[in-house]
Amino acid sequence: MRKVTTLMVIVLVFVTALLFSCNDDDNPNPATASIEGKWNFNKISEEINGVKYPEENYDNSTGCPKDFVELKSGGIYVEGFYSEIDCDLDEYVGEWSKDGAIVTIVTEEGATSYEIVSITASTLKVKFSETIDGDKYVYRISFTKV
Repeated sequence: MRKVTTLMVIVLVFVTALLFSCNDDDNPNPATASIEGKWNFNKISEEINGVKYPEENYDNSTGCPKDFVELKSGGIYVEGFYSEIDCDLDEYVGEWSKDGAIVTIVTEEGATSYEIVSITASTLKVKFSETIDGDKYVYRISFTKV
């Protein structure tokens, strides 16, 4: 009888832990989740005219900090890239806004809209598309929160 009681307590603890550890905060709704913060480039994939290519690690400069985007409060956007030669930081500044699951970045080069595919406390995945010489490109980028 003691073994049965001990087993029931273990099962009860396990089920309780399972119920409380699986909440919706682990994978919030992209339309309502906050994306403010600094995000390092992590992975990237490409699709050309419907042909998907494998996801690859983002190619950061060896020995340098990771390239990043920072989405600051007030709509300030900063994109940072480290040079391969001496790890000097080149920053590009612009503005960002979010409407539902769409993030629009505006820089001196123009505006680009990104769809938030998924977001957690530590990972942001977005995609955007463009047409070049009649070919449709879809890019998927994964970021890790700093």
